[in-house]
Amino acid sequence: MRRASTSVHALVWRQIRTSTVVVSALLLSFVKVGLVSFNASGGVTGMRSMQVLLKNPAISALYGRAKSLPTAGSLVQWKMGMYLAFAVAIWSGLMATRVTRGGEDDETWDLLVVGRTGRQPALAIAMAVLAESGLAVGLVTFLTFLSGSQGTTDSLLSSLGIVGMAWCGGAIGVLSSQLFSPRRSATQVALSALGLAFILRMFADATASNGWIRWATPFGWLENIGAFQHRSVVWCAPLFLGSLAITFIAWRLQEHRDIGIAWWTRADRSQARLTWLKTPWGFAWRERRSTFGVWAVGLVALGLTFGYLTNALVQFCRSDPAFVKLLNRWGYGSMVTGRGFVSEVCVIMAVALGFLVVTMLCMVATDQVQGRLDLPLAFGTSRTKWMASAVFSTTLTTLTIALCCGVATWAGVVVSGTSMSVAVPLEGMLNALTTAPLIAGVCVLVIATTPRFSYIIMAALLSVMYIIAVLGPTLSWPRWLLDLSPFYHLKLVPDVATNWGATIVMTAAGIAAGALGWARFVRGDLAN
Repeated sequence: MRRASTSVHALVWRQIRTSTVVVSALLLSFVKVGLVSFNASGGVTGMRSMQVLLKNPAISALYGRAKSLPTAGSLVQWKMGMYLAFAVAIWSGLMATRVTRGGEDDETWDLLVVGRTGRQPALAIAMAVLAESGLAVGLVTFLTFLSGSQGTTDSLLSSLGIVGMAWCGGAIGVLSSQLFSPRRSATQVALSALGLAFILRMFADATASNGWIRWATPFGWLENIGAFQHRSVVWCAPLFLGSLAITFIAWRLQEHRDIGIAWWTRADRSQARLTWLKTPWGFAWRERRSTFGVWAVGLVALGLTFGYLTNALVQFCRSDPAFVKLLNRWGYGSMVTGRGFVSEVCVIMAVALGFLVVTMLCMVATDQVQGRLDLPLAFGTSRTKWMASAVFSTTLTTLTIALCCGVATWAGVVVSGTSMSVAVPLEGMLNALTTAPLIAGVCVLVIATTPRFSYIIMAALLSVMYIIAVLGPTLSWPRWLLDLSPFYHLKLVPDVATNWGATIVMTAAGIAAGALGWARFVRGDLAN
């Protein structure tokens, strides 16, 4: 029997310790692989040929600004740093809403505040634990860079950036938990705010005239720190002080509200709306519609941004033949045209769509773990219908968002001044969806076997698969390992024909995994 937690600190830490270990392990893996890829790409000599790549505004918008790549750490910071920081901020925001708003929604927070601890100290302790988890992932980053023989100062600045973004994400999550309920709404607002901040950073780096926007986003502050580049530690101040200010506001807001509600909570006497509640199919849509809205807005905005960058990339390629030679050398020669760049963007969007599928399906696991399935299953709804409705709604929403994202990408391309048929990004987005059946099938299997940790497992699995697809060919990893990644088999459609053989195999594997998971889920008990 596991020993019970005896303090608020231990209780909160127990809720986030598993995800902290997983995120730390992923950071360690990403950084380690990035450091190894530096030598595999030719070291300093190989990076000199990429100097022209750093001047392109479209590339800067994707990865951030860099003047040169003289070390392995500089390559990791430029190619992965911004996305690692974004992932850490998202994770911290999710954990913040889980331990605060989630605790109030399921009434476990009541047990903390009625005793000697009190409301304000309990929230302060939760904030402290979130800060400690951010320090933990930052420490892992620092030690990983040091183990790769990178400079102490630059390694410290990079890890401070990770800690700062973890604190920022946690602060936004805690503030959102005070303002919105239930937890799902608080989480969506927090993640939307972080997504908007990331898109603002992309616009800031897209052109020289937009540089001032960088001051308005924490991702801009992170970039200005300049780890492995210009080293400006002063930009750590707004990153950390801003997070502390947001946390203090959240702490004060809790003083003026009741436990269990937020500043924006529907009144208890509002008339219940029974639309979409009569069948599992309707409920599945109603449960996911807010998530659908948030993801649709976020991915459409991202598609518009990517599309708008197309003209900048094409114009730069036409003015610099050396850049074209470099892209050909690295296997990205298709990006010299607007059609090719959009094809690359659609492959990247496949990862985002994979996370969308996981997010939608894992709601079944959340319902089961929190006991929300007890009543519908007890009153005649079968497990088969419940899972079928979840899969159907996930399929429909993912397809709809993919098509909307394709249209948005086309609109961005047209606005940027490049002529293109709307069929080009639509074909690319449909190609990106070819990985969805495999991801959905594996997700159903994980939900049926380990519902409590299903999202963490799937998020880690998708991250590893993406690492394999991006860095595996460069590092000459075994072919059997590359074949395990669904993203490795994606072709640059419509520049290249769809890989129908891999698509059929992935679909069949997804159906097989889903069938196994479905059978286990149908035979499960309410508590499992």
